[in-house]
Amino acid sequence: MQTKTFIQFLLDNRMPVFTFDDAIKVLHSSRGYTKLFLHRCTQKKLISRVTKGIYYVTERANEYEIASHIVSPCYISMVSALSYYGMTTQIPNKVYVISTKRHGKIKDVLGYEIIFKRVQDYMMFGYHKEAYGNIFIADPQKAIVDIFYFNDINDLDENVFDKPQRLDVAKLVAYADRTGRKTVKSRVAELLRSHGYHVQAKLLLNGKGPKR
Repeated sequence: MQTKTFIQFLLDNRMPVFTFDDAIKVLHSSRGYTKLFLHRCTQKKLISRVTKGIYYVTERANEYEIASHIVSPCYISMVSALSYYGMTTQIPNKVYVISTKRHGKIKDVLGYEIIFKRVQDYMMFGYHKEAYGNIFIADPQKAIVDIFYFNDINDLDENVFDKPQRLDVAKLVAYADRTGRKTVKSRVAELLRSHGYHVQAKLLLNGKGPKR
């Protein structure tokens, strides 16, 4: 298979991020030949290597897409997700990934550092796959909850509640309550109170928030 044909196959099948084993299947070849073929593609700058066994198509993939396909299950969250939604004035140079698996940080992927945060299974909620992108990402509400969960409060802008309202307050309360952590619930309640949501803050602290 020619290198350009290989790249086009990946794009046509929505595989801008792929593994070494994926390449073996696409090429129907041995590990030795696949290694040589991928090296040739890298030399032509058609693909780039993220980490051992993981590559991306240079012309198509973005930092969010790459980061959300390194381990599974996982999703983009915290300030990275808020930036994706345009809900922060910060311009982060890091992409935060939440997963149940451990992984060391990866430096300089399209100019970004990818940082992995490990959680227990019960915290893997409140995220989705974007309909028009191959990205697994937190809902805005879960991104905020994760910020408090990992105590990275400096990454939270006060304007997340600015008009037009894009936060589902009931969902934010439900997500915070679902963590079962008093520190998370108290910090989300404080955030709610500071923006006039006193009733919702009281419900959260009393454990009577809406269940979702």
